Amino acid sequence: MGSNTASVAPLVTSAASVSPLFKDETFRVTDKARDYLLTEDGLAPDEPIRLPKMLDGMSQFATYSAVWLIFTVAAPLYFLLGDPSGSMFGAPWWTLLVVGYAGLHLSSFGTFLWRGVLFVPPPYKKTRVFGDDNKGTEDNRVEHIVIITNGQAGPDGGKKKNVKFELCKKVWEDKKIKVTNIPTTHRGHAYEIARDYDLSDVDVMVGMGGDGTIHEILNGYMARADKSGARNGDGSCDGSCDGRGTRFGFIPGGSGNNVSRTLGTINVEKAARWCSGGSAKEDGGDCMNFDCIKVVSKGETICSINTCVFGLIGDIGIIAEELRWCGASRYENTAFIKLLAGYKQHIVITFEFEDGRVEVVDDHYLSCFLNCTQFFGKGHRVCPEAMLDNGTADFVGIKAGIATRGELLAALTQARTGAHLSNPKTQHIRGIRAAHFKFDCPGIFNLDGEAMRHDGEVFLKVFRGQCKVMADRGVLCGGDVASSK
Repeated sequence: MGSNTASVAPLVTSAASVSPLFKDETFRVTDKARDYLLTEDGLAPDEPIRLPKMLDGMSQFATYSAVWLIFTVAAPLYFLLGDPSGSMFGAPWWTLLVVGYAGLHLSSFGTFLWRGVLFVPPPYKKTRVFGDDNKGTEDNRVEHIVIITNGQAGPDGGKKKNVKFELCKKVWEDKKIKVTNIPTTHRGHAYEIARDYDLSDVDVMVGMGGDGTIHEILNGYMARADKSGARNGDGSCDGSCDGRGTRFGFIPGGSGNNVSRTLGTINVEKAARWCSGGSAKEDGGDCMNFDCIKVVSKGETICSINTCVFGLIGDIGIIAEELRWCGASRYENTAFIKLLAGYKQHIVITFEFEDGRVEVVDDHYLSCFLNCTQFFGKGHRVCPEAMLDNGTADFVGIKAGIATRGELLAALTQARTGAHLSNPKTQHIRGIRAAHFKFDCPGIFNLDGEAMRHDGEVFLKVFRGQCKVMADRGVLCGGDVASSK
């Protein structure tokens, strides 16, 4: 499933039709990009954005379900309770039970039960997230840590933030490391801190929160006027590097913690030790180069470290508002309803691979992902072969045009463990250096867990070794995800 040769077709148009952004090697986040792209403040009533409603497309499925229930449940009960000797269309009424069973068995619901419930393929094997050629940084001293704590993150609403911080503080102070704690007070505060804070004597900037906190910190850093310590797309220094540059550390404190899962731990104490440096051999962490994705939409540039999602999962944050009364389960309920309603989105995707090839795929998707990390959502391992430092991203698409509802349900169920890669209706493409997504009209996509606007096009490019993260160079993805200390 790792091959891309069978999944894409050569692009036969001229080179001039390829987005010039494919050749753009600059990476500087637009300072106000989040303000322009975020949808958290709502959409204007007249905004020209394709935004499906919860019940769009449900009439056909509801009609089919009603007919099936009448002939296989309601009618047999009527005859059983009222006229046991009756017949229907000249045949004994009980033959409807056989028809009902056959209808259920021959429908795609049986496929879902078989592949998604009873015999789910085994989980995808654990893989390394850093390559052998990633030497990191030899000078791994840590004397001053600035930690940005998101007091609202996590399923507990941040109630354990002080416990987690004190645990981290003890680990660092035992190593004689200076600790500066900056709690966030409002949305976007982590972005502002990372953009404006004086980093001249800061060895590691740590984010304690969820993937949204990490997203804000990385974008704030990439929007800095000095971009101290930033690296070019080929991993070389641009003249502003100080030899070590700013390093990042991540303390799991959110609901999904997908970046931390990919790094191999959601254990707070272990993550704190990694942030303290000194290499993993000294019960600390290595300073490893890791990739970032440059995302351009509506003329604005923004940074992604986790995932770029299109289709149903990209829209779900907006559609699910109609089910807010369901609480946290509204996202799963929305996905189920829209899948039954036959949701699909037409996308034309142009890929540029690491060997310079440019190819295109034109298809309908239930949802598709472009990731440098392996996880998305609440622990779904959607790209189980992705690496954090190879300068490329992995693409996984769940096709809607040729898959039944049962097959799509099974694929979504299998995605939790990465087993969906064995599903023949799942498209898996590796080695992507850049990608251009073209839609039929403006709409919504999901970037690192946040709903963003697009104007009908989204451009993405992977920049190798753009930042540095404190981690274990030999870590396996999801190494101890059962731990939540």
